[in-house]
Amino acid sequence: MKFKYEEVKNEKTLLAPSLMAAILSSSVQASDIDFSGYGSIRGGVLVDDDITPRYYGYDDKVDFKNESLFALQAKATLNEKWNATIVLQARGEKDFDLEARWAYLSYQYSPDTSISVGRFALPYFRNSDTQDIGYSHNYSRLPTAIYLGEEYDIIEGVRIMHTALVGDGDITFKGSFGSFSGQASGYDFELDNILQASAEYTYEWFSVFVGLLSADATFTGIDEVFNNGLESSLGGFGYQVTENGMVLNPGGANVYDMNELYAHEESTLYWTAGFTIDYENWLFNAEYATYDIDDSFVEETKVMYVALGYRFDKAVVSFVHEDYKIDSDYDKANSADPYINAFVVSATDNLFASNSYDAQGIHLRYDLDQGVALKFEYTLINNDLADKSASLVTFGVDFIY
Repeated sequence: MKFKYEEVKNEKTLLAPSLMAAILSSSVQASDIDFSGYGSIRGGVLVDDDITPRYYGYDDKVDFKNESLFALQAKATLNEKWNATIVLQARGEKDFDLEARWAYLSYQYSPDTSISVGRFALPYFRNSDTQDIGYSHNYSRLPTAIYLGEEYDIIEGVRIMHTALVGDGDITFKGSFGSFSGQASGYDFELDNILQASAEYTYEWFSVFVGLLSADATFTGIDEVFNNGLESSLGGFGYQVTENGMVLNPGGANVYDMNELYAHEESTLYWTAGFTIDYENWLFNAEYATYDIDDSFVEETKVMYVALGYRFDKAVVSFVHEDYKIDSDYDKANSADPYINAFVVSATDNLFASNSYDAQGIHLRYDLDQGVALKFEYTLINNDLADKSASLVTFGVDFIY
């Protein structure tokens, strides 16, 4: 749907002479605005739930709010070179509060190269640009091991995109620089000096993707969690944490520096890779990523998924395996006090290692009508550390307009 707005000269206006002259001297301008949007209405519930998986957002009560969302996109074409885009989105998990998910200005430098400035998706995974658009993929959600649904996927800065022909295929390069602050897993975080680069090569029925991202990461909310945890577990025995993060034992001696656990402007590095096959009716997708935060409690995080699907006319059935594993850095348990070391290991496991899981799921998509797809999912989620599992069932509809 398009609306055209025009500035029209008006010689009978009562504006001041200088403003009048400016208006009269300007040429008639026009800009097109295209409106589009997407949304999801999804219900879900955990059954046989020995655990409550952290990154899925469901419990043992049917919930239609967690993954439901509505979005409106407006793209204004200013002229042949410039356009402005804003995406307003309301997510159920955020009480449908309206937010500017993306807002950026783009310049088409050449037919193959564009430059964007503002807030946009941080494209360090293959489907980062479309992960909120449920209709664009065949699953109830993109595999959670890779696409956590956190605010890490946004950047405020500048992006350059270039497409080139390579043989009978084409390759797309993306590079971004900027920063972002928000919340992830309930903790405040900042990513500064984000530097991202990726490339995707597409040839007929397959494509290959590789990406790299570096940034300075700060997680401020975790400081308080560690401090409160130590005082809760050892405070009754006379241990205390000073304002500068030093831990004093009952005798007043300094036995540990809590700054060992904090993540303040620590370097983080992401490596990602993936490929997809769409051959006749067979579909195959896989992605892998590894990342770590230097000098922190997390040594390395490894995540991946593989998905095999088959297309039946209007329906697609997909089988998905995903794995999310955090290797904690127990080298931080380096105090001469064994009680402190036991706390560090326990706190690290409870906060991070306990989130490691693997999952196996079956997803069904049925294209009910143009722009409308029904979805169903059954996923078994296993927590290896706790040796417990839960089953997730979701159902709903994804749409675009």
